Amino acid sequence: MNRTLLVTLSLLLCTSLYSQKVSISLFNDSNLNTILVTPTEGSYKLILGNSEIRLGVDQIVYLSRVGDSILVRDANSNLGTWSRVSIVGQTEEDAIRLKPILPSIPARVYSDNISIYVEFNRLMAINMIDREKYIASVVEAESGPNKDEEFYKAQSLIARTFALAHLEKHKGEGFNLCDGTHCQAYKGKMNFDKDIYKATVATKDLVIVDTTKQFITAAFHSNCGGFTANSQDVWLTPKSYLVSVEDRYCTGARNASWEVKIPLGKWKKFLQSKGVDTTAITDIKQYDFKPKERPVYYPIANQKIPTIQIRSNFKLRSAFFSVTAVKNIIRIDGRGYGHGVGLCQEGAMQMASRGWKYDKIINYYYKKVKIVNISEVDQTRSIDIIIEKKDSTVVQTEKK
Repeated sequence: MNRTLLVTLSLLLCTSLYSQKVSISLFNDSNLNTILVTPTEGSYKLILGNSEIRLGVDQIVYLSRVGDSILVRDANSNLGTWSRVSIVGQTEEDAIRLKPILPSIPARVYSDNISIYVEFNRLMAINMIDREKYIASVVEAESGPNKDEEFYKAQSLIARTFALAHLEKHKGEGFNLCDGTHCQAYKGKMNFDKDIYKATVATKDLVIVDTTKQFITAAFHSNCGGFTANSQDVWLTPKSYLVSVEDRYCTGARNASWEVKIPLGKWKKFLQSKGVDTTAITDIKQYDFKPKERPVYYPIANQKIPTIQIRSNFKLRSAFFSVTAVKNIIRIDGRGYGHGVGLCQEGAMQMASRGWKYDKIINYYYKKVKIVNISEVDQTRSIDIIIEKKDSTVVQTEKK
């Protein structure tokens, strides 16, 4: 059986909505050529063609690309050149360390099985992992340790909804998802908090759907600054469940406020690039802008500039801000971190700490949605999502 057929069969096994395994491409944005592999927990078998070699904990195996094949070596000998190498765990607690050598990348530890082959002029390292272990690892990567269980339950629903909605995202490449920023943040085996896995298992098979029982665009961000955003104000297309809500729970959190100072000349140059005649601005106070709620536009000289354009141009933490002109400086007083659509992580954390249950948190930020078993989902819709990473927080935004 050739490698292409093996990859296809593996993908078919993983892409079923009801499958308990997913395939994740590791170090997907890197041109891997040599990897050092070391089991750290459990028991593994190294599969080379029709032969099997048992690997002990801390036993080192080197895998190097040679043309379209893989040269396999251990500490003592050359184990040959192969088209595909599989490293298969034998217990429920297996963990394996992958350390890219060429290029040099910090090592990560992964649960379950690893399959390695050559494609796209590089080594492809595919993690075949239990779905709930993967979801728990994503939740840890996106949320960090030491949060309340109900928050982790809400975040696991978001991660699972995204994963199951996008199982065919990389179908043409032979795997389900990758660890790059346009899929979900995945940094390997959980390191810190077993409560995350407990919360993930507690919500097993549950996802968020809209009124037509299709997966929602489960957008989230770090901090909304007191008001979440309407989806159409950020991505143009409205979603009935992604509407602005007031959120008093996040306003005292770490990312609730910030300040940026911009030279007035630089501010004028930007405005001019948007068609604003700055010579018509005769009083510096005309630059001032004091919105009471999350603004969509910055009004200036009879024009309206989308705040998301200002955020993008000046690399601001959010598009929720006020403007004050002081002499030759424009002071931006900002609120929140991220695009502001959907669930506010720091608000949800506060809700959970005050006793809110995960379903109440979900229904606060996403309107008229349902939490259902995956067997109830209408699988006809496809969603394209990109992920914007800011300050170690991952937020999902819809690609247009």
